[in-house]
Amino acid sequence: MQWSRVQVEMLGPSAHTTDPLDLTTSGLDVGAEQMHEEFLADLPHLDEVRSEHTRVISDVSEPIETAKSLARDVQPLDEMLAELGGSLSTDRISIPLPSAIPGDLVVERLASKQGEIVRLIAPERFGGIMRQFALPKDRALTRAVWAEGELRLEII
Repeated sequence: MQWSRVQVEMLGPSAHTTDPLDLTTSGLDVGAEQMHEEFLADLPHLDEVRSEHTRVISDVSEPIETAKSLARDVQPLDEMLAELGGSLSTDRISIPLPSAIPGDLVVERLASKQGEIVRLIAPERFGGIMRQFALPKDRALTRAVWAEGELRLEII
């Protein structure tokens, strides 16, 4: 089992945010493996060692990261919606995220024995939110759209 990232479509004028300093920073969804890869990216003389090292680290850390993420509490959908002020319709989950940095918004999904689990990471300047919740039984996430301060997760 592995998390797969869902592309979040950005709609509306507020979807186009730019960083005037063009700085890149690691968000809440960055693990030790990615930080390690960024560090090693500046060492051109170690290409062969780097590729083997990356393979070994990935093979070892992937099951650990998956187990850690599943060990975190997976909220029931209705509890998460009540906490964040969201709503559920037959084909959509709407979650208000007015202060989220839309370009850094992360939506991931994971198929488990109990059904599909969604992980939402919405970083903000001084923190953010990270929630994992289970979709209704026999439902799957098909699309994620952020527009005008709201994240819409389309489900079938």
